[in-house]
Amino acid sequence: MKLGIDMHHGFLQEDLPVEKALEKAKESGYDGVYYKLPICVSRKLDRNELKAAVDCARDLELYMDFGIGRVNPFNTNETPDAWAIGGGDYKRAVEKMLEAAAFMGAKELIGVTAGWKGHHTGYHVYDRFRTDVTWEEQLRATANFLKSLAPALRDTGTRINLETHEEITSFEIIRLIEEVGDDVLGVAFDTANVVSRAEDPVSVARRTAPYVHQMHAKDCILYFSETGLVRQVKPAGEGFVDFREIFSIIAPFQPDLHVQIEDHKGLMNLDLYVKEWRDSHPDLTVEETAELIRYAWQCQQRIASGQLPDPQDYEFPPYAVQRDQRLQQSTTHLTAVLRELGLKA
Repeated sequence: MKLGIDMHHGFLQEDLPVEKALEKAKESGYDGVYYKLPICVSRKLDRNELKAAVDCARDLELYMDFGIGRVNPFNTNETPDAWAIGGGDYKRAVEKMLEAAAFMGAKELIGVTAGWKGHHTGYHVYDRFRTDVTWEEQLRATANFLKSLAPALRDTGTRINLETHEEITSFEIIRLIEEVGDDVLGVAFDTANVVSRAEDPVSVARRTAPYVHQMHAKDCILYFSETGLVRQVKPAGEGFVDFREIFSIIAPFQPDLHVQIEDHKGLMNLDLYVKEWRDSHPDLTVEETAELIRYAWQCQQRIASGQLPDPQDYEFPPYAVQRDQRLQQSTTHLTAVLRELGLKA
């Protein structure tokens, strides 16, 4: 397995010219980089610019991976830069980005079904809780859009791996894969995002392992609130995510997996005590909910003993203050685990 860095969440080098950003990633000890869209490398997907970038990466012995943006037709308007590539035709825009990624040798791409609307409050930060269109309708539209992309995916030999993002469950992603086809659709496993949908990361690894072709590695803790639990993002090794077990489960299926370090701050509520929240998660299981409650109890004990800082105190400083320590912690921990398991040279 190879350990790379998300250029947007944590590393924060997306504003650097690509060659400089790649050099920075190499100096920092990463095996590769992840950009959220191919247009981050070349705004007009100019083949000369794309080739220059991939040649630079090859010279530095780095891989380059990409996302493909939103695949839920109900929120694609939130990425106007992608629309522009298709001249107002979003499907054509995605097809052009698939072609560009394939040209650069990136075949395992990441797609997302929604985004984080942090300027809102409550459940409406998630598209899952929209009232103008149900989540089930959004999933149906997503399936239809992905089916329409299948010919282009097969022609380019690429695959869209749906991220276990804050709004979608692994159960729902698996059903989409079964409907669309695992040759063109897979899983991008975000190890901490699944917790926000009340799923246990190790259980998700067991459930999705045959389909996992990308990973966003980040950690988290849980603590109790009046409405259930709260998830706080932490660097790898400082939370309860069992990366040893997760890598051991996935390695037999994907020994060459690209593991991207993604890091950011933020609190998310799991309102397990609220009927509306529970009703919106029909796949919720007693076993995984109980496991998360066990994690929360353990985290509360660590907070009380001073092994972990108070969550509010830790959340207060700007991310930039903690950034270097967090990325170093994640890199050190994940590298050690991969080497211990014989998965990284």
